[in-house]
Amino acid sequence: MSVRPRTAGAFVDELGSRALAMGGAGRADARGDEAIPLNPSGMSLARLYSLEGHYQYASQPGEQFGHVSVVDSTSAFGLAGGVYYAFRTAAVPGLSRFTGHEAGVALSMPFSELLMLGVTGKYLRLAGGAPEPDGSSSHGGLTLDAGATIRLASVLTLGVVGYSLRDLSTTRAPLSLGYGAALVPLPELTVAIDVFHDFTTSDPTRGVRTSVAAGAEFRPATRMSFRGGVGHDGGLEHTYLSAGFAAISEAGAVDLSLRQDLTGSARGTTFVASLRVFVPQP
Repeated sequence: MSVRPRTAGAFVDELGSRALAMGGAGRADARGDEAIPLNPSGMSLARLYSLEGHYQYASQPGEQFGHVSVVDSTSAFGLAGGVYYAFRTAAVPGLSRFTGHEAGVALSMPFSELLMLGVTGKYLRLAGGAPEPDGSSSHGGLTLDAGATIRLASVLTLGVVGYSLRDLSTTRAPLSLGYGAALVPLPELTVAIDVFHDFTTSDPTRGVRTSVAAGAEFRPATRMSFRGGVGHDGGLEHTYLSAGFAAISEAGAVDLSLRQDLTGSARGTTFVASLRVFVPQP
C-alpha cells in the first residue's frame, strides 16, 4: 500500500500546541486560538482576549508551518470572534515544493449554558507537492468549518465539527468530520478522546480514513500544565506518542509540544512552539 507524503494534508494536521501534545484530541474543550483549527464553537467556552503565534516543524518531509491569530471572547453577549493566517511549506524529493496559504474568520455564539455553535469561513491557496487525482497540483478557494460544543454536565463536554464543508476537490483540504468528548474528573485534570474521519471526496479510491486520539492535561499549579497523548493517524497509517508543557502567567503563555511516530513507513517527528499574549480587560 502506498502512503501519500505529509503534504497531502495541507492544514488538516495543524492542531495547535495543546491538542498536538494531547495526541490530537481536544475538540470538546478547544478554547481561544486552539478553537480555530479544532472547533470554532469552543471560543465561547472561556472569556479571554489573546494573540497567538506558533511554529510547527515536521521532519517528514521537512515541513514548516506558521500561524498567527487574534481571538476575542469577552463580549457581554457571549459572541466570540477570531481572525487568523497560516502558511505552510515543504520540500518532497522528486516533486516541486509545496506551499499553502490559509486565512479566515471564525465566530462562535452560546445559545444556552449547554450549547455553543461556531463557524469558520476560510480561503485556501495550495500549490506544488504531490499531484491530485485529477492531475493538478494547484487548488484553492473558499470553504468553511462548522462545529458545536455541548455541555452535558459540569465535568463532561462533547464536541462535533465538520471541516471543509464546501469541497475544494483536493485531498489536501478534505471534507471531514471530527468529534470527541472531554472529561474533567478533577479541577486539575482534563481527559479527552477524539475521532476524525477524512472522507476525501475528491479521491474516492482512498475511501474513508479514520484517526483516533486520546490525551490528558494535568495542571498541578496555576502557572504550569503538563500534557500527553497517543493516537493513530488513519491517513498516514502512523501510530504515535506525544507530550507537551506550558508555562503560564497573567501576561501570556509559552507552549512546547512534541509528537513522535512509532510505526509507519516514514517515522516522523513533529515539534510545535507557541507564544500567547493575553490582553488585559478593564
